[in-house]
Amino acid sequence: MASVVHPRVVHPRVETWEFEALQENAGWSMDFELIAGEAVLVPPIGERASSTQGELYVALRRWQQDTGDEGIVLQDVWVTPPGPNRVAPDISWWSAAHLPSPPRSALQSGMRKGIPDLVVEVLSPSTRANDLGVKREIYTASGVRELWLVDPDARTVTRVRPGATPDEVLREGMTLVSELLDGFALEVADIFPFPPGPAYQGS
Repeated sequence: MASVVHPRVVHPRVETWEFEALQENAGWSMDFELIAGEAVLVPPIGERASSTQGELYVALRRWQQDTGDEGIVLQDVWVTPPGPNRVAPDISWWSAAHLPSPPRSALQSGMRKGIPDLVVEVLSPSTRANDLGVKREIYTASGVRELWLVDPDARTVTRVRPGATPDEVLREGMTLVSELLDGFALEVADIFPFPPGPAYQGS
């Protein structure tokens, strides 16, 4: 029986200025990231990942309101690491001391110049490899102070902090806190609003 040969996925190479021009013309609505100079499709993340992202965003916004935090927390906006990279973290938080430059126009509202203090990536089958690999490397090398890699299937949160090893893996029954977020505390179990077991179709 002949083996099945899967074609290699080739991502077109795009200059940074070309990528920004294409996104700006499309209102920053194109589902592509620029990773190491290659335009990479970002498919829909599925039910579990979407629900998990929503829970974390609401928790961070509630923390801001409760504590009077003057930083900015945003979902799915492009950020500008050094080099040929324009990536869109699931959630980004900038502290009040490191606020990103405001968009120059409404057309640029989908991008923020500057590196977030905290980045959250929710793993899904379509994004897992990049989130755990090249994007993790981009974030840690660019000055992100903390990265949360959130796995809806394993129901874990991995805290990645440059210079701190090993990574801290938090599971249900534990509490997610961060030195960056004074007063923030979230039970890991509350991040995953669905029962354990096989992933929903499309997750």
